[in-house]
Amino acid sequence: MKCDESDKNAPWVFLVAGGYEQERRFSEGVLREARDRRFLNVMTLGHEDGLPFILKDERCRQRPFAVVGYVHDRKILRELERRAVPCVLFGKPDGTAARRGGVVCATDNRAIGRMAADYFAGQRRYAAAAYLETVPWRDAEDWARERREAFEAALRDHGLAYAGVHVLIRGGYSPLLMRDRFAAFAAALPKPLALFACNDEAARYAALCCAGMGLRLPEDVAILGVDDDPAFCETAPVSISSVALETVRLGRSALSVALAMLRGETPDRTMILCPPSHVAERASTSAAPLEDLFVGRAVDFISANADRALSVDEVATACGASRRYLERRFRALTGRTILETIHAKRLALVEDLLRRPRLSIQAIALRAGFVDLSSLCSLFRRAHGCSMRAWRKARRELR
Repeated sequence: MKCDESDKNAPWVFLVAGGYEQERRFSEGVLREARDRRFLNVMTLGHEDGLPFILKDERCRQRPFAVVGYVHDRKILRELERRAVPCVLFGKPDGTAARRGGVVCATDNRAIGRMAADYFAGQRRYAAAAYLETVPWRDAEDWARERREAFEAALRDHGLAYAGVHVLIRGGYSPLLMRDRFAAFAAALPKPLALFACNDEAARYAALCCAGMGLRLPEDVAILGVDDDPAFCETAPVSISSVALETVRLGRSALSVALAMLRGETPDRTMILCPPSHVAERASTSAAPLEDLFVGRAVDFISANADRALSVDEVATACGASRRYLERRFRALTGRTILETIHAKRLALVEDLLRRPRLSIQAIALRAGFVDLSSLCSLFRRAHGCSMRAWRKARRELR
């Protein structure tokens, strides 16, 4: 849909941006989709407080418009609903943005919890795993509960012991009390411990507490957050690994749905879920501490050559170590064999290529260095439990 700004009846889209990393990425997706569609009438609002002025503006009443983005004020939502304004909202996970006749975009919290458990289980080096929340009203926060429940269930499937949940804020906000309670909780748990935090802010706080307790990351405690927000992940004592989300694609989908609603089309669904894309691995969970020079070289060599077939002997030769020594040290420090790590790195590359819709499966196999397509198909199915086409289709549901 290309709009003509000289046409007084041309539709507008008001994008309500937010301040958090995921809200910014959602807005980026909306604006990228508008650019690609050559849809010029997108106005960005820094906050939902600007909407009442738009609703009162007589000029806005003379042309159709839609609202996309982060809106949770109930009074504004009721007014948008009363006026039948098409809305595709980046919903608060507690459901505040849900409204009749609109579409809500939200994170797939259960998929996030499962990915976190799968990631920790794949490293196979933890005595137990635990979950960390920041909210004092846990029963009311569906997003945190869904992530925890999925994390617990997936841990059971993997046979990894679950050590419980810790809520940072409970019965009032006191930083010193929060620190002491976390210290008591973490000190009593078996090590090495895998700690999944409900978001990056909680993960950063846990890293600060662990540093104060003298616990080493990731040797004693491995910490994983959600959102891949550099403001939190890169400012902790040890950089924080995080579950990254496909929020830019979610924003693209939101604008597509909003434009369809402006054309008078009824949306075929009222909820669009944003799945996690991958774990952005940093030092807080890095399975290969680099105090072992040979293991560090092996990880770097495998990462740099993930687009071609590698043998264990080739990795050992490149690192200047014997195969027997390297395999023993590599497994002790990472929890994986060298071959498992090669497969994991190459599959990560394949997953990235699968997100490019114009690449065929055959082209992806060649770019990832798989001469034999059938071997890639078998490897992918063993890792994900589905074919590459099914995996790609599931992630295309956002569009």
